[in-house]
Amino acid sequence: MTRIAFSKKGYAKYISHLDLNRCMQRIMARAEIPIWYTQGFNPHPYMVFSAALPTGICGERELLDIKLVDPPEYSVLLERVNEKTPDGISFLEIYDSDRDFKYIEKAVYRLEISDDNVPMFDEFIGRDSIPVVKKTKSGEINIDLKEEMQIKKTGEIDGFTVYEIIAPCGNDRNISPALLSAAYEDKTGQKSAVSLTRTAFLDNKSVIFR
Repeated sequence: MTRIAFSKKGYAKYISHLDLNRCMQRIMARAEIPIWYTQGFNPHPYMVFSAALPTGICGERELLDIKLVDPPEYSVLLERVNEKTPDGISFLEIYDSDRDFKYIEKAVYRLEISDDNVPMFDEFIGRDSIPVVKKTKSGEINIDLKEEMQIKKTGEIDGFTVYEIIAPCGNDRNISPALLSAAYEDKTGQKSAVSLTRTAFLDNKSVIFR
């Protein structure tokens, strides 16, 4: 399997997952990448994303699997696709991988918040529980973000405080940290995250998934 690592930043963070899929198909076509098409009545290019990135969240290293027919050298392929990308999307690496995305269980996120919000935010995440309602395809469920997420302060950058969030991101359970920032804004009336960025995926042993 050919795996592509790419970033999705800037205005591209507002591209929905469905539109990202279409965008990737157009990039592959414009770059004349020999991608394999499924068989049957309605053939389409074989493309599988690691996990949908919620709209409004940046991705520092997102993953995409494709199948190629008579593939060129990966260095050549990387150059060709980067020549055809819109602003905000950049291809970082192309390599072979035999690890299925089903082995992803968690994701790591970086949250940046203005320093003047930090005392109130620290008090919020220090509570015994952070109950929220999560919408799913089958309805709404009540979850406690305090139980679902690991949150820790990691440093400061130019007037902003940085937090690392580790949250479920597997096939069976997927919790977006956007729920945390939304809950904070709802409870306090304060705008929380200057930015949210997914930085990595983790397997069931908490090892970075490539």
